[in-house]
Amino acid sequence: MRVACLWFDQPIPTNKIAELFLRFSPQICTRTDRAIFVEIGKCKSLYSEDSFIARATIMLRKRNLSTKIGVGNDLLEALTLAIFNRHSMADLPLQALLELADPFDRDLALRKSVQNLITSFQDLGIKNLGQFKRLPVQELISRFGVIGRHCHSRANQKDQIVWPPWAPEEIIEEKKEFPYFEFYGELDPILFELKNQLDTIFSRLFARRKKLMRLAVQIRCEKVSTNPDPIRNFNFDFFTPQSSVKGALRIIKERLSRDFEKRPVLSPIEAIQTVVLKTIFHDSSQKNIFNADEERQEQIHSIHNQLVEMLGKDNIFQAELTEDRRPERSWRKKIDSPHESALTTPDITEFIPERATYLCRHPIKIEVTAGFIHIRRRRYRILNWDNNVEKISGGWFEKPVPETKDTFDRNYYHVEIEGHQKISVFETPNREFYLHGYYG
Repeated sequence: MRVACLWFDQPIPTNKIAELFLRFSPQICTRTDRAIFVEIGKCKSLYSEDSFIARATIMLRKRNLSTKIGVGNDLLEALTLAIFNRHSMADLPLQALLELADPFDRDLALRKSVQNLITSFQDLGIKNLGQFKRLPVQELISRFGVIGRHCHSRANQKDQIVWPPWAPEEIIEEKKEFPYFEFYGELDPILFELKNQLDTIFSRLFARRKKLMRLAVQIRCEKVSTNPDPIRNFNFDFFTPQSSVKGALRIIKERLSRDFEKRPVLSPIEAIQTVVLKTIFHDSSQKNIFNADEERQEQIHSIHNQLVEMLGKDNIFQAELTEDRRPERSWRKKIDSPHESALTTPDITEFIPERATYLCRHPIKIEVTAGFIHIRRRRYRILNWDNNVEKISGGWFEKPVPETKDTFDRNYYHVEIEGHQKISVFETPNREFYLHGYYG
């Protein structure tokens, strides 16, 4: 077993910080608000001890946390090496017996007895743990009884320490309270604090192998008579799963800027709270090193969410192919979020030819002459007329199309006109031509 101990100079919320290290190991425990223990020996094929120390230091530095890291063969060795910043247990001062005897700081009576033992041996000239370990155990027992035997066993690492159970918090929540008159309703300080909270939230979600789907942000202001809305609640139901701070922060900024413009904040802000309401499972395996498909997918999801925030969910959709070969009916709107499972449909992508990017609302009648196309009384030179014909016919039961007065029997052509614009043209049985769309 190899254990890493992170010792913090100041009290911190260890439960929230410990969750960040689930990406390294599932075996974690904490000591009140000062230390985090991570078992890293079983993951040595994934990362080295030096790599763990470097990555842990960077993660904590981003959150303005300073720590001392010790790595040992068990929890006791890692704890004492981290607290006293030593590389060997023999060099530890005698005061380390306090941490060896009570590593989780639970028994005040035991600590008082161990402190008396330390004081007695310091008076005898024993200054470090190496000298203490060379003392005969019989003398320790005869003079200090069970306390002497307990300290001797812990100093020689003969006891097996049972790790207290630890589990991440059920609700992911971040909150920051501000001093009085810190700032009013400026958007930039709020976004700066929200970025810090989202950094921690997404790190915790990554450790749980989750992606964010729903988020609640609460901004609490001072209650004064001039401010009718002291508490602002914002619920964000993301169209696609979020896994990056940048994309989520853009959506939050869009919503807050609109709200603050309509309802200015008229009193100092006291606190900002962010709560995760819904998540979905995410496979956090190693990214593909041969292409950037995953990064592009993340960018597309971020764009989807921003468009939904600006234009509304009903106005944003994905084009889903259908089995109808007619261009205007070969796709349909898919309003649901892309992450939601849909019914399996046959893959007909390879059987449908390339379609125009933009379709006319109604087919526009045009004239075709030798070398030219006339569209709305304007003449365009034909650069290329693709003779590969795509013939599309409607069913026998269908009524004639109102725009073309035919029973849907068309020949489609791809035509390139001057300006290198590629258009889609179809011909009806009565030798009339119509513009159906163009390629962007």
